[in-house]
Amino acid sequence: MTRIAKVILKSTSGDEYSCSVHYEPDADVVTLPLRLDNLVDASIAMGERHVLLLLEDGYQFPLVRMEPAVYNVDRSKAAKRGWMDEARMAVAAPTKDQRLQYGRFAHTLSAAAILGLAGYLTSRPGWNLTAVANGASLFGIAVVLFAVGAVLSKGEK
Repeated sequence: MTRIAKVILKSTSGDEYSCSVHYEPDADVVTLPLRLDNLVDASIAMGERHVLLLLEDGYQFPLVRMEPAVYNVDRSKAAKRGWMDEARMAVAAPTKDQRLQYGRFAHTLSAAAILGLAGYLTSRPGWNLTAVANGASLFGIAVVLFAVGAVLSKGEK
């Protein structure tokens, strides 16, 4: 049964293309569209190195050319980022959606700091320098978190 899958073409010139392809999982055969096959041929003609990868269930499988526009999936060389790598990428290079979620979370923490400030100030039996410093700290944290949330929530840069 043929289904649609995603393939990425990466070349040494820095180009990276993604494309939907016909994939036959039973035979592990991928048929590229003519447009992508022409890009592969042009890359070879210019002497560039390239790799074609099938993306499936979080894994990247290299493709081996059988004939023009027809590739076999090499399941022995599957690559998948580990959990720690995914966590590192989520913090170091978050996607647009992740940045939006981080912004919402920062706004939530900012609101929690304001509520904590209100609760702290109303529960104090007396005012002293420590109470004022703690209140100012909570307010400062709320302002910083609000600013961080505003920057992260603005979406596309």
